[in-house]
Amino acid sequence: MITRMANKFHVEPRQLNASFSADVFKGMLDKADEDHLFFTKSDISRLNSYRTVIADEIKQRNTAYLDLFISIYKQRLRQADSLVDIVGKTPFNYYLIEKLTVAEDTLSPAAPVAMRLKLYKKLKANALDELNDDIPDDFKALSPVKQKKYIDSAGIVAQKKAVSSLKRKISNISQSSYGIVRYTGNMYCETIASCFDPHTEFFPPQEKENFESELGKQPFQFGFRMKDDKNGGVLIDNLEPGSPAYKSGKLNKGDKFMSLQWEGRKTVDVSDISMDDFIDLIDQSGHHKVLFTMKKTDGSVVQLTLEREQVAAGGGEDDGRVKSFVLKGKTTIGYIYLPAFYEDWESNNEGLNGCANDVGREIIKLKKENIAGLILDLRSNGGGSVGEATELAGIFIDAGPVAQVKSKDEKVATIKDTDRGTVFDGPLVILVNGYSASASEMVAGTLQDYNRAVIIGSPTYGKATMQVVLPMDTTITPESFSKVTTENYLKLTVGKLYRVSGASAQFKGVQPDIALPDMLDAYISKEADEPHALHGGSIAPNKYYTPYAPLPVKDLAQSVQTEIDTSRFFNTVKKLVAFVKQYKAAKDIPLNINDLLAENTGINADTPEPGQPTKKFTVQNSDYEAERLRADSTFKELNEDFSKRVAGDAYISIAYDVLAKMKTE
Repeated sequence: MITRMANKFHVEPRQLNASFSADVFKGMLDKADEDHLFFTKSDISRLNSYRTVIADEIKQRNTAYLDLFISIYKQRLRQADSLVDIVGKTPFNYYLIEKLTVAEDTLSPAAPVAMRLKLYKKLKANALDELNDDIPDDFKALSPVKQKKYIDSAGIVAQKKAVSSLKRKISNISQSSYGIVRYTGNMYCETIASCFDPHTEFFPPQEKENFESELGKQPFQFGFRMKDDKNGGVLIDNLEPGSPAYKSGKLNKGDKFMSLQWEGRKTVDVSDISMDDFIDLIDQSGHHKVLFTMKKTDGSVVQLTLEREQVAAGGGEDDGRVKSFVLKGKTTIGYIYLPAFYEDWESNNEGLNGCANDVGREIIKLKKENIAGLILDLRSNGGGSVGEATELAGIFIDAGPVAQVKSKDEKVATIKDTDRGTVFDGPLVILVNGYSASASEMVAGTLQDYNRAVIIGSPTYGKATMQVVLPMDTTITPESFSKVTTENYLKLTVGKLYRVSGASAQFKGVQPDIALPDMLDAYISKEADEPHALHGGSIAPNKYYTPYAPLPVKDLAQSVQTEIDTSRFFNTVKKLVAFVKQYKAAKDIPLNINDLLAENTGINADTPEPGQPTKKFTVQNSDYEAERLRADSTFKELNEDFSKRVAGDAYISIAYDVLAKMKTE
C-alpha cells in the first residue's frame, strides 16, 4: 500500500528494485538495533538472502523476510535482557584500563559471547557518561582516596541507572502496548516509507495524532507537565487545568513517577528514568488506559488510572505559542518569538487561531509601544503549516508571490499572498539557526529575496519539500482524500518548494546575511546528512516577483563585525564548535574514569555561560501583556524566565544593533 501510494503521489517515486531493497534491509537493522547490540553477525547472514529482494516481497505481498526478522528479534531481545541482568550483578571497575573500540561500537557482535562483552562495555560507557555529568566541581581538589570513594559510591548508582535504562528499552519493545509483532510491523512500514525520502512517514493512529498536535491540533494528553528529579526520575511540575491528571484530584506538583502499567501489560519501573525516555515511553500508550504509581511529597504512594483526553486550551499552551517583548534602550525595538508554524486544525475561523494571526496581533500591540524595528525569532522553528508561512510572509510584504512549488507532473505552481498591504513595513531582522527548517526557511528566504528583511544567524536546516498526510487508501484522489478516514495514514512528500527567485533551500538552507557562530553547528545533522534526501536544484524566477530596493547588508554586517570578533561569547562558541567536531570524530571510547575526565577537560572548561543581561536595552512587556501578567501567576513565572533569556541572548543583542543602525540610515 505504501509503495503504491508513493508511486501515485510522491514527487520523485523510487523504483522497487535491488537498491531499494538494500536500503530497506539496512534501515530495518538501524531502527531495530541502532547500537548494534542485539543482532549477531550470524543473524544478519540469515537475513542476508533477502537483502536485494525485499522489493519482490513487497510487490508479491509476502512476509517471509518480516517473519524471520521478528523471530530473530524476539530471541535476541530475550537473550540480551538476561545478559544485562548478569552484567549488572558485578560492580564496574571504573579504574580498569579498557576501551570500547570503534569496531566494537559500530559492528554487530560475532556471537552471543561477544554480545555479552559488548553489552558490558556499552553499559559501562553509559554509566561513565552519567558519572561524568554529575562530577562535582571540586572533584579535582579532592585527595585520591576521596576521589575513589566518590567514584565507587556514585558509580554504583550510575551502573544501576544504565542497566535499568537498557532493560526498560528492551521491555518497551518486547512488551509494547501494540505487541512486538505489530511493533515490528510498524517499524517495517516506517522503514519502507523513509526510503523514499526523510519526510515520507508511515503513521499508525497515535503517530498521526502526535504529528497533528505539533501543527496546532489540540492533542490528546494526560495533562501533566514534567521536570527532572535531581536524584533521578521524573517529577510533576504542574497540571493542565481540566486535564485527566487535574480532574483525578490525586496528583500535585512534586509527585514522582515510580512505575506505569498499560492494560494487560507488565509494570515498568520508571523511578530512575530520564525525561527523554519517559516521554518516549508514555507516547507509546496511545489511547490505552495507564496505571500510574506515584510517590507523593510526603513519602506516601498512590495509584491512579489515566487515559489521554483532548483538553481545552489552557495556560500550558503558552509554551508553544508566540511570545513578544519590547526591547527598550536608545532605540525601541519589538521582539517576537515564533516556536512553530501551528494552525488551528479544528476551528472554522479560517486561520484566526493560527500562528500568522497571532504574530499579527503581537505586532499591533508592539506598534502601540512605538517600536522602530522588529526582530522575528525563527531559531529552532522546525516549520509546520505552509499556509501559515504564506500568511506570515504576507504580513511584511504587499500582495504577490511568496514561493513556488513543483509537483510530480513537473508543473510549477505559485504560492501567493493575496492580501493587499502590510501589518508591519518597518526595519525587520529575522533570526535563524540550523534548526530553522521548512516553513521557517520559506519565510526567511521569501523576505530575503524581497529585500524585506536582514537574515542573521547560521545557515538553516535545508528542507524545502512539501508533505501531505493521506489516508492509507490507493483509490483516493487529491480532491477526495480529506473525506476518507482509515486506521493508518501516510505523510508523503508531494512537492519541492522553491523561492520566488527560483533558488531552493533544499540541502544548502537559507544563508544568513550576517553569519554568527552557533553551538548547534557542532551537534546537529541537517537535511543534506539524511539518507535518501531529495536534491533541490533551481527553476526560473517567478515573473511577477518584484523585490524592494536592496538593503545595505554589507554595511550592516561591517557595522557589527567588530562586536562579533571581540565578543567573549562568540569566540568561546567558535572554539567549542571546533573542539566538539574533533571530539565527535569516530574514535575509541575510554572506559576508565581518569582517561574520560582527561579527554573531556577541553569541552567542560570553556562551555559558555548564558549571557549576562545586556546594558543596551531592558526587556519589557507591552501594556496588554503587563495586564495579563497581573491576572495569571503561571504566565507571570513563564514570562519572567523567558524575558531573562532574551536579555542575555547575544544573538538578539546583535539583531538589536543592526536594527538601530537601519533606523538611522
